[in-house]
Amino acid sequence: MGLFSRKPQSPATPPPDDDAPGWDAITAHFDAAYPGQKPLHYASILKWRLGGDDPLDGISVYRAATPLPHWHFVTYGYSDLYATAPVADPDQDSGYGIEMTLRLVDPSALDPNAQPPSWVLNMLQNLARYVFRSGNVIYAKHHLDANGPIAVGANTQLTALAFTDDPIGTPLHTPAGLVRLVQGVGITAQELTYAVEWNTDGVLDVIGRRWPRGLTIMDRPGLDSDPALVALVEEGIKREGSSLAATQVETLAIEQSPDGLVVTLSALAPPTLARSVASRLPFGREIVLYGISQAVQFIPEPPTGPVRTPFQGDEVAEISLTPAGVAALAGLPQTPGDHRLEAVPGVIWRLVDTDIQRSN
Repeated sequence: MGLFSRKPQSPATPPPDDDAPGWDAITAHFDAAYPGQKPLHYASILKWRLGGDDPLDGISVYRAATPLPHWHFVTYGYSDLYATAPVADPDQDSGYGIEMTLRLVDPSALDPNAQPPSWVLNMLQNLARYVFRSGNVIYAKHHLDANGPIAVGANTQLTALAFTDDPIGTPLHTPAGLVRLVQGVGITAQELTYAVEWNTDGVLDVIGRRWPRGLTIMDRPGLDSDPALVALVEEGIKREGSSLAATQVETLAIEQSPDGLVVTLSALAPPTLARSVASRLPFGREIVLYGISQAVQFIPEPPTGPVRTPFQGDEVAEISLTPAGVAALAGLPQTPGDHRLEAVPGVIWRLVDTDIQRSN
């Protein structure tokens, strides 16, 4: 976590030489929800804006007793903490327009001498690095695959994050503009699959039928351990299909070659891509795959035949798929190299290592 201090500081106040009305507004919002409680605060020693490696200036942690004892983390750094002149439009985003929260179930949260686990601080900083470096802002309804336990080395089935509105109340208005409180929730790989095939809020609502909604519970099983919950998800998928209008990846390149349209992706991407397309196109809905500077849109194939639009300038490349093509994507190998699918003629799938994914 670079130069991010693990030594708690309290109360959660900015350095004395900083005028920080945005910071003060966030603190006041949480202090009102936890009256009389002084949160633990973990500050960045060398701030990102001063050349440091930690995008977040700090993270505050509150102790909550209900519905289960848990730590409630809130970040300071995505929004504009230090602007002193009020914005003309109060609905304008402050900075990135968000701050991130997470609620981790832990009985020790009620112990006044206990401190929250440092892995959450690390994870929140890593999420911020991803946003600051890529420009891909994480909002409610998004989800992200951690490609492993959300706490490195932990014995947990939670390997991904879903994002929702923090029930503490959001958005909030600060002098620098609007700030949405986006709460990360640990989910399993299978629950991530369900979120892709259906929608994030629907999956979190179903999880909430058995465990309190929005809490990260490291030792819980997946919802697939309960057939009744699985049935609810499957009914939602069958009824509604996927709400996943777009998905973003770090690795995406599109080019026209003499042999066809070349789409370069991470070798990790095919399963998620296949599920996304299969849950959208049969319902007559397109889906867009965004990279850092390029994008490809998958559409149902029209009666006139295949659509293969090469990437030109800032345009979006289009690839149309028949029902057979949609099904064929599920068989795309997860091995680096060039691959072709008979049911998707004119496209070369070039798979490389490796990538982080965020979807909405």
